Amino acid sequence: MKWREENWQNSHAQALEAKLKVMVENFIFYRIVSGLMKVPLVAPKGLSQLQEKNWKRDMSMIIKPVVIISTLSREGIPNAALKTNFMNVSALEEVAFSCWPEHDTHRNIVETKEFVVNVPSEGIIEQAMVTAVDFPRNVNEIEKAGLTAIPSEKVKPPRIEECKLHLECKLKWHKEKIIVGEVVAASADEDLIRGSIEERQKKLGQTFLVGARTYGKIGEVRELPLRIIRRYEDEIRK
Repeated sequence: MKWREENWQNSHAQALEAKLKVMVENFIFYRIVSGLMKVPLVAPKGLSQLQEKNWKRDMSMIIKPVVIISTLSREGIPNAALKTNFMNVSALEEVAFSCWPEHDTHRNIVETKEFVVNVPSEGIIEQAMVTAVDFPRNVNEIEKAGLTAIPSEKVKPPRIEECKLHLECKLKWHKEKIIVGEVVAASADEDLIRGSIEERQKKLGQTFLVGARTYGKIGEVRELPLRIIRRYEDEIRK
């Protein structure tokens, strides 16, 4: 009798455990489907350094604009490098981007204190990718990519003619791989000056990185719901 009771208790416990497991799995499934569950973004174990880096690029999910940074070496040789960790600190006044200190771009900027941000369109994405190649130092990536260097207005590094927007910059400060520049001159193709914001963006055709190996471009453009800000500002004034 005692054995039967213990056997029943064990069977009951196993059934209860199985039922709880199903309930937990269903709860997790619901949370995932409903978008409510938060999961840690931690790279799987066993990846190589490059695989882990690409995993992080894919899972960061924050889009990054594609730009080409042009510089000059101390010897006066042009250099160009595709960069995606780029941001406007203040529109047409200050920019920042990330670049490893061992790269020619970083070295040239620290030595000469100047650089140009060139914004490529989707139409030259293949040429732009050539500037992402790690060529030996003092190789002219602008020529390698089949692009055209044109004089800048206020800095020595050239602009890239095939790009439609250019920000000429003086180095403001740098720390480790972060470079911040002051925009001393800005220029764009004449047709970008005319039309609405949406029309200008279509003409510019700029691209942004989405993950490690994919890119996108701007589609629909909408106005921000600024009425929300005005409503709360009105409440604050009362």
